Amino acid sequence: MSSPSPSARNIPRLIKQLNSADASTAAAAVECAARAAAGNDRHALRLAQSGAVPAFVRALQSLDEHAAKYAAAALAGVARMAPDLVAKAAGSALVAALTSWGDSDVAVNAAAAFKELAQRNPSSVAAEPGALQALASALRSANDGTVHNAAAALGWCARSSPSLARLVASTPGTLAALCAVVTSDRGPYVISSAMAALMLTGNIGGGYAAVRVVSTPGAEGALTQILQSGELSLARAAADVLANAARAGPEHARAAATPAALAALASAAGRDGLAVNCIGALEAVAAASPQLALCTVNAPDVEAALLTALTGSDVRAGANAARTLIRILDADAKRVARLVLAAPAALPAISALLQSKDTIAVEGSLRLLAVLARHDPTLVAGLPDLPGAPLQALVAALRSADDVMAVNAAAVLSFLVRRSAEQAQRVLSVPGVMQAVVAATSHPHQRAVANALGIVLEAAKFDRGYATRFARAPGALQVLLRALGSPEERAFANAAHVVAYACRADAGLAQRVAAVPGAVRALAARLLRGEGDAAAAAASALGCVAADGSRPRPEVLWRLAAEEGVLPALAAAVQRGGDTARKSAGLLTAFTLEGDEQLVRLLSGAEGVLPALVSVVRTSANEETALFAARALAQIAATSPQDLGRSVLDAGAAEAVVQAMASGSDQVVSGLLQALLVVDAAKVAAVLAAALPPPYTAATIRARTALASAPLSLGSVAVEALAHAAEAAATLRARVAALEALASAAAVEADAARPRACAGCGLQGKSADAGRLRLCAGCSGKGPAGCVLYCGADCQRAHRPAHKAYCKRAAAAAAAAERSAPGGGAA
Repeated sequence: MSSPSPSARNIPRLIKQLNSADASTAAAAVECAARAAAGNDRHALRLAQSGAVPAFVRALQSLDEHAAKYAAAALAGVARMAPDLVAKAAGSALVAALTSWGDSDVAVNAAAAFKELAQRNPSSVAAEPGALQALASALRSANDGTVHNAAAALGWCARSSPSLARLVASTPGTLAALCAVVTSDRGPYVISSAMAALMLTGNIGGGYAAVRVVSTPGAEGALTQILQSGELSLARAAADVLANAARAGPEHARAAATPAALAALASAAGRDGLAVNCIGALEAVAAASPQLALCTVNAPDVEAALLTALTGSDVRAGANAARTLIRILDADAKRVARLVLAAPAALPAISALLQSKDTIAVEGSLRLLAVLARHDPTLVAGLPDLPGAPLQALVAALRSADDVMAVNAAAVLSFLVRRSAEQAQRVLSVPGVMQAVVAATSHPHQRAVANALGIVLEAAKFDRGYATRFARAPGALQVLLRALGSPEERAFANAAHVVAYACRADAGLAQRVAAVPGAVRALAARLLRGEGDAAAAAASALGCVAADGSRPRPEVLWRLAAEEGVLPALAAAVQRGGDTARKSAGLLTAFTLEGDEQLVRLLSGAEGVLPALVSVVRTSANEETALFAARALAQIAATSPQDLGRSVLDAGAAEAVVQAMASGSDQVVSGLLQALLVVDAAKVAAVLAAALPPPYTAATIRARTALASAPLSLGSVAVEALAHAAEAAATLRARVAALEALASAAAVEADAARPRACAGCGLQGKSADAGRLRLCAGCSGKGPAGCVLYCGADCQRAHRPAHKAYCKRAAAAAAAAERSAPGGGAA
């Protein structure tokens, strides 16, 4: 029997033969149809439209291998033009053929049909039960054609969407089989299709699929082979798979960072077109943890690959190399420093990246420069001398709205300015630098604000007028004072220090600062919080706003005194001690030097001011702080001895003088002592006399001298009499204290010793006839006899004549003791 012609006009006849009851006729028709569909899209479409697909399915399901082979081939041809029809009518049959026909040509053609379906309707392959698993199993076939077609089908599915790529990755055995094919000795076209499928799955499927790939047995060899292959796109994909896996977490980065993979990345980075991806993968691994950063740089040829990429012509590869070096620097700063120093081209290359038009390159170079400068400023000291305009590039980056760029540009400029007066002048003379600093001071990222103000501070160390010129620049004072409200401590501290520098020699600026609503209050709030450099900076700023050295600014002092919270904050800072206490005490002294009685009264009436100043005189180890406090107290007392002086004396200033005498601070106490003697010489003399009894100390000698000197001018006999009286009084006070303690203990002892019984009827609390015993309401158990108890009102009334006198005296004594106790409300 002759075979039917595959010509278009014979398609109806061919369809009729396909449905023939004669097996040989039908088989011959299938072969002819397969050839027709394979060679001509129009024939394939006519076959699909004429109802040939069911006949192909029947032939595919037959036991005739020859018929099944051509049926699968015919379905592959028709699938090009009618994928939905083939998927719906033949999907299950193709799965069965692929699974059951093993290494035969039937399986080759069934896999080819799936390849066509996957290319045109990949979701239909994924939706067909068992299809992906059958394709995965087909990858282990001994027939290269089957493996090639199965790998291609899986690749087309993975290419179509991330979800399908993840589905392919999660199909059991798929990735392991693909890795096995890649590392096998199969034909190049087979290995190439497996590489493509593996890379498409790992890349399109994102981190999930990449992690599945690198954790698959055999993946190390497969990825290494792909990186070393001549197929550029696949090698890039392999690097990206390793990078995506490393970014998924440290544990996955460890799986990706095998010695072979790292060495392969370093080697492949030297090939044209691969540096960006390979160096990017090294950066992803190094970023996962400090340990992996060290593992990365210790791998063979990695250091050389990084320096080659950094100094090469590919800007993006250089950016990736810079970012990798940052990761390594965090783990081993000295190693990176040695690398940069040993490579003369390194800093110029970083400068070139900084001046490029590539945002990623600029960002990477800025970060590397910042961390290098933080480790060792000399590593970036030569930047201004490099070709091009690196300083202008830094200034441009400082104006960037990008947080990272602004933060790091400001940090690098700050490091450069602090190098020397000449370099500071060079940096600050770049056109637009001050305007850029002003703009960065209003940046929403507070580290950018802190670093920008750091430039001003470093400049002010060489040029004291720079901070003032900065504050007077258009718009600068507003953003500078706004930074005083920053939640970031360093931003606030730097702003406060700049305010101090700017206002110290410029009274007009000081008045403007004091007049801005909230600025002084913000300084006081940080001072009151008392944390680290921020509090010290706040004290400096307040001091420089209020005074120029020793010359107070009265109008500013009035503003400070009237601002809520300023004086209490200064008092609290004085109490805390340290450098902040010294500055705060100096400012409190400034309030008293003007001789304005109203201002002094406002100061002395503020919460905590007098106790704080007295405490400093009494206990401060810093002589300058104690001297400031003593001067302030002396000025307050001298302003109005009758009332303000009495307040100072009542706050314990005389006792503080005696304690200061013990530390040998004659300069501290002499002025204050003279002011207190004007207030109440007798009381001060009595306090001085308290230092006279043994044991003799430095305070004893100074107290005797003070008593013998004007205005007291007591003779030696009088001084000795005072000493004896003070000794007797001290003895008496000790005895009174002992008696009070004894009386208190006696009440407890008496109460413990007596039985708990009603004072009226004698019934004890344990008696069945006694009710609940209650304290006498009058003395409430506070007398020296202990608790007086009654079982009821009748017993208390009956016992009242005997208890009345004791009850009144005990109640009066208890009330007097409460009034005389601290905080007890004594008049």
